Amino acid sequence: MSTSRSRETRSRESTVLAATRPPHAARRRAVQAALAASISGLMFGWDAMALNVVKNALQFHTGSGSGLIGFAVAFGVLSAVLGAFLAGRLSDRIGRRAIMVVSAVLFIVASTGTAFIGDSMALFLVWRLFSGMAMGAAMTIAPAYVSETAPADMRGMLVSLRQFMLIIGLFVCGLLGDAMLAAAPSPAGDAPLSTARLGLLGLHLEVWQWAFLSVAAGGLIYLIASLLVPESPRFLIARGRVKEARGVLVRTLGETSVDARVQEISESLGGHSIGGFRSLLNRSGTNLQRIVWVGIGLAALQQLVGINAIFYYATTIFSTIGFGEQAALQQTLILTAVKIAAIVTGMLLVDRVGRRPLLLVGSISMFAALVMTAVVMLTAPQVAGPDGALSPDLAGSPGRAALALVALCLYVFAYAGTWGPIMWVLIGEMFPNRLRGAATSVAGGVEWASNFAVTLTFPVLAAWSIGSTYVLYAAVALLSIGFVVKFVPETKNLELEQMDDFSN
Repeated sequence: MSTSRSRETRSRESTVLAATRPPHAARRRAVQAALAASISGLMFGWDAMALNVVKNALQFHTGSGSGLIGFAVAFGVLSAVLGAFLAGRLSDRIGRRAIMVVSAVLFIVASTGTAFIGDSMALFLVWRLFSGMAMGAAMTIAPAYVSETAPADMRGMLVSLRQFMLIIGLFVCGLLGDAMLAAAPSPAGDAPLSTARLGLLGLHLEVWQWAFLSVAAGGLIYLIASLLVPESPRFLIARGRVKEARGVLVRTLGETSVDARVQEISESLGGHSIGGFRSLLNRSGTNLQRIVWVGIGLAALQQLVGINAIFYYATTIFSTIGFGEQAALQQTLILTAVKIAAIVTGMLLVDRVGRRPLLLVGSISMFAALVMTAVVMLTAPQVAGPDGALSPDLAGSPGRAALALVALCLYVFAYAGTWGPIMWVLIGEMFPNRLRGAATSVAGGVEWASNFAVTLTFPVLAAWSIGSTYVLYAAVALLSIGFVVKFVPETKNLELEQMDDFSN
C-alpha cells in the first residue's frame, strides 16, 4: 500500500513539474546539450556516405570479390552491436558524456587509419571494428543523454535532432563526395572514379581517402562539442554527486522546482542499484520485464521494415528501377531531401500529437508504399543480368518507373518522420531511471543487429526477387501496426520519473 501511495504521489508531483515551463535561457542550454549529442547522427551519415564512395575503390585495390566487399561494408554495423551493448551499461559507471568523448576519439583515430590502409583488406576490417564500435556507442547513448537533460515538453523534438543530423550528414557528405569526384581528374584505365587523386592541403590522395579524412574532421567537432556540455543530472544523482546535478538542472530547467526535481530523481533511484543487466529481469527473475521486451520489439521492427537496405544500397536500387549510374546518385540525393522534409515534420509533431499516433501513421504508410512497390516490381518485365539472375526492367516503362519512385519516396518519408526518430525517442525515455543504461544497451544492440541482418541479406534477397523482398518488408510493416496498438505506451509530456509506472 505504501509503495503504491508513494508511486501515486511521485506521479502527481511529476505532472506538476512537467507543467512548469523552464525559462528561455534554460531551454536554450538544453537545446545546446541535445545538439552536441546529436552530432553522433551527423557522424553516422558522414561515415555511411564515405562507405558508399569507398566500395568500388576497395574492390579495385584489394582485388576482393563482391561478397567480401559486402561483408566488409556491413562489418562496421556488426561491430556497432558490440559498441551499443557496452555503451549503456558502461555509461552507468563512467557517465553518459564520457561515452560521447570516447566515441569521438575512436571516430578520429579509426577514420584516419582507414584513409591509409593501402591495399590491405585486413586493415580495413580492423579500423571498421573500432569505427563501428564508436558508432554503436555514440548513437545508443545520445537518446539517453538527451532524454535526461531535456525538458519533458520538448524531449521528443530534441531526441529527434539526432536523426535530423544523420540526414544532414548524408546530404552534406553526398554533396562533398560529388564535388571531389567532379574536381578529380579521370583515373587511368578501368580504375573507378573514386581512385582518382585530388590535391588538397598539399596532399595528393585518392577521393575515397579524402572522404574518410572528412569523417575524422567530423569526429573532432563531436569531441569538442562533447567536452563543452554537462553530464546527465540523473547519472550524477545516481553517483551521489547531488550538488553537481543540481547545477546542471539549474542550467537546463532554471531555478524553479529544481529542489523538487532532485528529490524526485533521488526517490526514483532509492532502494535500487542503478544499471546491471540483472535489473532488467522481472520479480521472479525468470524473464525480462515487459517494458524491456517492448524496447527490443521497437528496435527490431525499426530495422526489419528494410530502411537500411535502401539506405546502404540506394544507388543499386535506383539502377534496378531503370536509372543510369549518374542519375541514380542524383536520385539518392532526392531521397535525402525527402528525409529532411519528413524529419522536420516529425520533430514539429512528436511533442504535440504524441509518439503512438505518429508510429501508427508511419506503419500504415510504409505498408501501403511497400505493397505498391512490390506490385510494380513483380508485374514488370523481367530481364536477365550478366550472372543470369532476373530483375525487373522499368527503363522501358516510364509509368511503372514513376510509380515505383513515388512509392519509394512515400516509404522513406513515412519512415524518416516516424519510426526513424521516434523509436529512439521511446528508447531514451520509457525505461525507469534505474534501468535506462542497461535497457538502452540491450535495445541498441538489437537495433544494430537487426540493421546488420537487413544489410547482409538484402543483396541475396534482391538477387532472388526484389519484388518479393518488398513483400517481406511489407509484412513486417503490417506486424508493426499491431505491435504499436497492443504494447507501446504513450510518453508525451511525461517526466522520466513517471516511467516507473510502465515497468510495474
